[in-house]
Amino acid sequence: MYPEAIAIGMPSEEFWDGKPSRFWSYVEAYKLRLEREEQMQSSLIDYQSWLTGLYVHNALQVALANSFSKGRKSKYVAEPISFTERKKRSSDERKRRERELENQFLAFKQLTDAMNGGLKKR
Repeated sequence: MYPEAIAIGMPSEEFWDGKPSRFWSYVEAYKLRLEREEQMQSSLIDYQSWLTGLYVHNALQVALANSFSKGRKSKYVAEPISFTERKKRSSDERKRRERELENQFLAFKQLTDAMNGGLKKR
């Protein structure tokens, strides 16, 4: 059992001097780690498959559009599709819109304060 303990990352001092129940804790932790790694790998494969499908879809779309259109020609994507850049741009755009909304709110508040101030003077 000692080679298995080493393989799952249990220190030799703990194997020889520790409680036997600790060995089984290491075994369970090792099983959990393997299960999580398998889930992560499965998710990565699913994502890669989906992305491949997206590229194939784009290629077919360009091929069909060029075959049946008489006007301008469609082009395949020139660069890899980057979702992280897209997320960053959408986040920046959202922040910009929030700032614009805040500025409009402040301008409206100043206008209403000025109008309310005029009412108080009457």
